[in-house]
Amino acid sequence: MIMRISVKLAGILCILAAGVLAGNGMERRMKRRWQLFREMRETIAFLEKEMGYYRAPLHEALRSAAQRCRTELGTVLSETAEQIEQRSGCSFREIWERNLAKQIPAGLLSREETQLFADTETAFCGTDVVIQRTLLEKYEDRFRMMEDTEARVCSEKGGLYRKLAAAAGVFLVILLL
Repeated sequence: MIMRISVKLAGILCILAAGVLAGNGMERRMKRRWQLFREMRETIAFLEKEMGYYRAPLHEALRSAAQRCRTELGTVLSETAEQIEQRSGCSFREIWERNLAKQIPAGLLSREETQLFADTETAFCGTDVVIQRTLLEKYEDRFRMMEDTEARVCSEKGGLYRKLAAAAGVFLVILLL
């Protein structure tokens, strides 16, 4: 009898823990997206200054920007800078897309968001300073809008996901008893 009760209690605790962890995971994913968008916007603003005003070569600007990053974007930037210096014969777009695909976790971004990240390469490789600056400002604005949207989603739904997942765990426990 005592064994049966303790097994049920252990099962209840496991179900409740799974619900709480699932909610925390969903909230963490939203915050990760928001941080990635914010960091990309900040990186573009930084690169605009580095390449526009200081005329730093792309690989040096990317390396400097990577040091400021706290998400996967830092690894993308540093590996891209390293591969540019190797002069392997690949285009910048190929290097950039390959590193994005390798470092950004699958399923974190939608197809359109992934494409926007990939398309930023056109702003990084501009030969005309005015066009490059215009493109960098355009992408910075787009990422600012995405960052603002994701920040709103995080504030509105983050706690809700946690609470609903915990409630689902409680419901499942009640259902199984």
